Amino acid sequence: MPVFYLSISLLLYLLALFFDGALMSGGRHMPALQMLLYGPWGMPFGLYQWFANPLLAVAILAHQRFRRMALGCGLAALYLAASSFGIDRLPDSQSYDFNARTGFGAGFYLWLAAIVVFCAGQAWHCWKARSAADMPGWRWLDVALIAALGVALYAATQMPSLRFEPGKVLMPPEQPQSF
Repeated sequence: MPVFYLSISLLLYLLALFFDGALMSGGRHMPALQMLLYGPWGMPFGLYQWFANPLLAVAILAHQRFRRMALGCGLAALYLAASSFGIDRLPDSQSYDFNARTGFGAGFYLWLAAIVVFCAGQAWHCWKARSAADMPGWRWLDVALIAALGVALYAATQMPSLRFEPGKVLMPPEQPQSF
């Protein structure tokens, strides 16, 4: 397993943000970047798959010093990400109605691949390494990719096309009253 598994995983994760994450009925789609930003709002609807993201972040940050814990967090992230295949409906960001999920976009598969690459690389190095010093450390490319992720997330919060008002999904539409 190459020592660049961390860089490859971060690159796949960053690339995932530029594609659709979910395809929905009626020709609608949800960008992966929007899914990352507003994923926690899925909790009231039983959608906990977003928590794979912070678990992966903890795993990446702890990959060298706490290598076995990082592998455990990565595997938990993989489990949560794979549970996305059980999602049937998602809220649409334009109409705020729930639409049936018809498939996943390239962003989802790149996200899943990023987690798989991390888990495979971390497992390989956990098996081979005798101590934390034997684990691959941070490279300049890793730091640059993490900075690019931060810039992408900041830019996404400024984009009007990704605006989403969770209150419109949580509150049912008002019914016109008749006299």
